[in-house]
Amino acid sequence: MGKRVVTPDSLESNCCIRWTWKFADNRGRISRQSVVKRTRLGHRCLPVIGRPRTLLLGVSLALIARQTTIMATFTRCAVFSLLASASLAAQTRRYNFTITNQWDTGDGHGRPVFAINGKTPGPLIEADEGDEIEVFLENQLAFETTMHWHGIYQIDRPWNDGVPGVTQYSIQPRDTYTYRFTVQQQYGSYFYHGHFGPAFADGMRGPMWIAPAAWRPRPYELISSSAADVEGMRRAERSPKHVVISDWNAEPMDILLIMYRDTGVVPWCSNSIVLNGKGRTFCHAKELIESVGGPGRDALGCMTQPGQREFANEQTCKETFADLEVFEAESGEEWIWINFIHSGAHHELQISVDEHEFYIVAADGEFVHPQKVHAANCNLGERISVLVHLNQKPGDYAVRVTSLRKEQVIQGFGILRYPGQKNEGKQGVPDSKPWVHLNGTLMSPSSVAMDETKLAPYPTRPPPAKADSTVRFFVNMTGPSSWALNIGPHQAFRQQLPPLLWDETSRGETTYGDEAQGASLRNGTVVDIIFENGANVTSQHPFHKHNSKAFIIGTGSGGFPWPTVEDAMREGDMAKHFNLVDPPNRDGCRLGNSTGDWTVIRYEIAFPAASMLHCHMIHHFAAGQQVVLLEGVESMAKIPAEMKDRVHSDFNPPLRYGPLD
Repeated sequence: MGKRVVTPDSLESNCCIRWTWKFADNRGRISRQSVVKRTRLGHRCLPVIGRPRTLLLGVSLALIARQTTIMATFTRCAVFSLLASASLAAQTRRYNFTITNQWDTGDGHGRPVFAINGKTPGPLIEADEGDEIEVFLENQLAFETTMHWHGIYQIDRPWNDGVPGVTQYSIQPRDTYTYRFTVQQQYGSYFYHGHFGPAFADGMRGPMWIAPAAWRPRPYELISSSAADVEGMRRAERSPKHVVISDWNAEPMDILLIMYRDTGVVPWCSNSIVLNGKGRTFCHAKELIESVGGPGRDALGCMTQPGQREFANEQTCKETFADLEVFEAESGEEWIWINFIHSGAHHELQISVDEHEFYIVAADGEFVHPQKVHAANCNLGERISVLVHLNQKPGDYAVRVTSLRKEQVIQGFGILRYPGQKNEGKQGVPDSKPWVHLNGTLMSPSSVAMDETKLAPYPTRPPPAKADSTVRFFVNMTGPSSWALNIGPHQAFRQQLPPLLWDETSRGETTYGDEAQGASLRNGTVVDIIFENGANVTSQHPFHKHNSKAFIIGTGSGGFPWPTVEDAMREGDMAKHFNLVDPPNRDGCRLGNSTGDWTVIRYEIAFPAASMLHCHMIHHFAAGQQVVLLEGVESMAKIPAEMKDRVHSDFNPPLRYGPLD
């Protein structure tokens, strides 16, 4: 059988390519050839995320012809999906979502929620790398909605990112919409959530799992040299457990945010921490709460705020005894893989498994150099994937999810259950020994907590050596219930304006990427974003960037007076604050609590998009700590007419139309 050799002739436009298919016999002699224009995955143009490079691939493609070999040399936008064999096997994964109001008692307290197919969290979306995902969404709510696919790249359909007023019109009551996107050049743990108002904090969310391709290197041999262990880890990866973790309030978040707007009382006091919508309210003795959290706490372990007694109901604690989430290993399993997905509203959470160390193997979907720890912190919008070795006495062990925020002492529970136990239906909190206190701090100085600054990608890869442009954001509190990045808050009514993806009249002072705002974010360029905390209150900021991951190349304190990273690194010993070798690569970053703290991220614009950048803390998000980055829009494909012609609201919003306007 002969061989087929594929070589690109020339780049056409920004991302398209003509391929020459040469058919050779077994001696390598060319018998015939044809020239065909191919684009993404054989149909469209797909940019390769990364700096310009040349690759040589030799991949067996039995689906084309027995003993067929493809070899390709290509640059940034000449696509091959990196592995054609995966694209040939790609499927379309179809899901139907119906969004409704529902009464929920997941933590023992009844309250209304936004349910997906009758549940919160919604169903798991599963796919392989290269698959297309199609979600038909029916809105049975009395108001608009959208769905965002957190961490997923919207490479060729930027209008499906799910951000109202930015990438699409919101989906009207009793209307439907079909989201379609291909999961390209990414894998691992993600999630989806509502992006109209605070819907994600009231239950509109669910997990996603993109199974890593077989060819991707795994870090398992860095954990153990035992072939049996490595195979056990691979087996665990093939059947992961997914847990959506969140703080949970007894009152709907839109009501709490209206109170925040009018009084400045922050909705940080939760009733429970839930795992996959399940949890309990625990009432602890005042002495225990104050021993770990300090004085001045209420019955729920919360710090009191100025004006709280005047404007808010008195906080009382009523214990509940609802079900807990159980993670049960299968018979014969010695390892269990758990994806922790933080979809909450306020609390940074510390994850631990009683009497078990575990390994961090992936962060925000991508493999990392493993860390062996007793506890791992997970902030809002983040995903942490862990491997737990089932090497203790068979039984039930508590999975603790504990707040690290000083505002409240609160802890949630799940159950890790070894196989073969006669504990089916048992829901008591296991009597196992914890690694952490009730405030999330480690009990022993010899215990190890995850270091998020050391989550180097696996395999190691450095960030781009330098940036083409720099954008600075001064993070500031501009009023009792107003947060801004630079100029002013991104007002909530903008989610009902015509999407700025195609309507320039909707772009305002919180839209960046054109010359008017002093930042040109062109396709194929590298961007540094410098965040500096300018607020006069102690508050952290877990930022999330849509449409791409970014290298977290530097953090520090004391302000960032330099115009660029290069200027800073020439200053004294500032170079020690930067990592240009193996920094974490995440779709979010953290800005420190104190005034003058700073964080720098670096990323490449690999495809055109209108990308939201915002704090994922609910009251910061709702109070305007959002901007839109117009990335590579000079190369934007034509927006389909049906997107512009959808049924939508058409009005001029009055003053203070939204909860925080």
